[in-house]
Amino acid sequence: MGARVLVTDDDVALRNLIVRLLETRDHFEIDSARDGVEAIEKLDHDHFDAIVLDLMMPRIDGFGVLKYLREHRPNLLKRVIVMTATSEEEIHKLDFAAICGVVRKPFDINYFVDYVQHCVETPN
Repeated sequence: MGARVLVTDDDVALRNLIVRLLETRDHFEIDSARDGVEAIEKLDHDHFDAIVLDLMMPRIDGFGVLKYLREHRPNLLKRVIVMTATSEEEIHKLDFAAICGVVRKPFDINYFVDYVQHCVETPN
């Protein structure tokens, strides 16, 4: 069984594309969430080796999930890939030292899959 990855994005088509990519290209075991509320619920009950996290989502956004991780699961922060199409101003609000990295939308598929693999392999 491959590494477990949580994909969180409110865009259903993009979320499904990422899930399929990661399942077929690197045989990751994927779970998904449509917003930060669902992501936090899953993070409370399951183990994940990496998290793909959109910043701009309804209910609880990516910043809220990052805050939750900082307070409750800080060991996972280095395994987070923030995926976003938001402004540079919003991106600069991120603590780049705390997370694995940022991937801008639209993204190159091969680069993205390699980046997820890199984050899975990052030591805690």
